[in-house]
Amino acid sequence: MFKSSSVFPALMILVLLALVMPNVINLIKGPAETPGVFDEHYTLTQASGLSADTGKPMLVLVTADWCPPCQTLKRNTMTDPSVIDWIQSNTIPVYLEDGENGQEIGSLPVSAYPTTLLIQDGQVLASLQGAAGAREFINKLSSKLSSAMITDP
Repeated sequence: MFKSSSVFPALMILVLLALVMPNVINLIKGPAETPGVFDEHYTLTQASGLSADTGKPMLVLVTADWCPPCQTLKRNTMTDPSVIDWIQSNTIPVYLEDGENGQEIGSLPVSAYPTTLLIQDGQVLASLQGAAGAREFINKLSSKLSSAMITDP
């Protein structure tokens, strides 16, 4: 018969392993490629001009190669066809990588990686931190975009 005091540490180890394993797997795989939806390689300045011309907000993805949740977001959410379609239809996509785009990232209200921002006319319409799934990603950003359009004269 098991003593309850001997089961608890084993259970804690299993829970910790379940929480840590996705991050370990991401680190073993290495950094994910830049998602194809960002193939235009717009800078913030270029995207800001396009945003003004088209009326579409910028979608700015701020990420880092050393960040496991960033790799999950890039490998899963950002390769989902519905997310790609939503981004291309509704925004001007900008990809900023820590290390390469430090100065641009420093000009934004980013406190964690990954962060996805919707920005229009210099105003942050939405900020989404973490690696949301495709449906959650689209729903959260769509609702913020819709409410911004309703309140905008």
